[in-house]
Amino acid sequence: MIIATFLLQNLYPQDSNDLRRYDFLPIITYSAESALNLGALGVRYFDFSKGNKDIPISLLNMSAVYTTRNQLFLEFSYQFFFSNSDRFDGWLYYFDAPDRNYGLGNTPNLLVIKDGSNEILNYLDIDVERIGFQARYQKTIGRTLFLGPSVNVENVARYDTVPNSFQIIQSTEKLDRLQNRTEGMRVGIGLTFTSDTRDHVINSRTGHFLQASFLVNSKIFGSDFDYSASRVEFTKYMTPFKNHTLAFRFIQDWKHPFGSTGSIPLYGLSRPNARGYFLGTFQDRHSQQIDMEYRLPFWVDNNLDYPRFHFWKGLGAVFFVNGQQVYGETGSYKLSNTNIAIGGGLRILFNKKNRMNLRIDYGYGLRKNANGVNGRQTTFSFNLSEAF
Repeated sequence: MIIATFLLQNLYPQDSNDLRRYDFLPIITYSAESALNLGALGVRYFDFSKGNKDIPISLLNMSAVYTTRNQLFLEFSYQFFFSNSDRFDGWLYYFDAPDRNYGLGNTPNLLVIKDGSNEILNYLDIDVERIGFQARYQKTIGRTLFLGPSVNVENVARYDTVPNSFQIIQSTEKLDRLQNRTEGMRVGIGLTFTSDTRDHVINSRTGHFLQASFLVNSKIFGSDFDYSASRVEFTKYMTPFKNHTLAFRFIQDWKHPFGSTGSIPLYGLSRPNARGYFLGTFQDRHSQQIDMEYRLPFWVDNNLDYPRFHFWKGLGAVFFVNGQQVYGETGSYKLSNTNIAIGGGLRILFNKKNRMNLRIDYGYGLRKNANGVNGRQTTFSFNLSEAF
């Protein structure tokens, strides 16, 4: 993939006392799967607190990409803090683009021969159209504790394998288990609990973030699938040295079908999303993910004053290691089944006031055969935010 980025910031200098209203990053990418991609990343900031430093800054993240093969990616996420006692967050997305199906389970041993070549892959090329949203409202039940209702809706309008392009030679039973679980609507309603002591919502250095949620997907709500979804996420931030950050994250997902007729759709399965592996390489009823990241900025908050575009004075580096595994429908949990990845990245300070970085990460998966026969997966990502 060839990537060109153009860093455009506001036409006035950065001032640590001013709140910039937005950050914007046009992007141009090229890949064999989607050809030329044109799009942008953006963040819109809202100061609903009107200068109250005890209330976090609110933000709306946006990304839009259109490819020359008529594919479209649109994604919005938001965190709104109107007071110390109320918070809203969620996301909205629309994808009309290719995807990959690695089958079911913690071992991506599906083998596929692409027609017209001798290339052996471990996934099927999929043409998919999805639209979904999530909305949560939480009200304080304590100084740093919040509780409230949530709703999660997704509709998979189209899910088609690319015709006449492959021959399956191994593990067809992994695909058979997903039959009739691709297209359709899932609607979940439930509760979310949060404990939040982070010093900053965009780029935390101290404190913790704990969130537990429970959703019921039922035909009573208009869902085509009946199952429950539970999730616990815990993140801890520490400062071992001045201006350095050690971040640790643990995520546990559980999905349970209701009775003998309940089922979990493909995109409702637990799918860990750690760097180093393609999303969906590992998917099953339950999953566990652990991330550890060391962040080393090359600048100090109280000694940063540089003209626009002198980004080399706002550089930083990160090093990370993570592990993920799925289990449930195809096997039980085993610590030895954890799929490890390592990597590093570059940070460019994009917004001094809000600690917003441009994130550029490279991850390397250590699992053999994760990318075909004897191949290992790698990921390259960039965004306007930290990974967690």
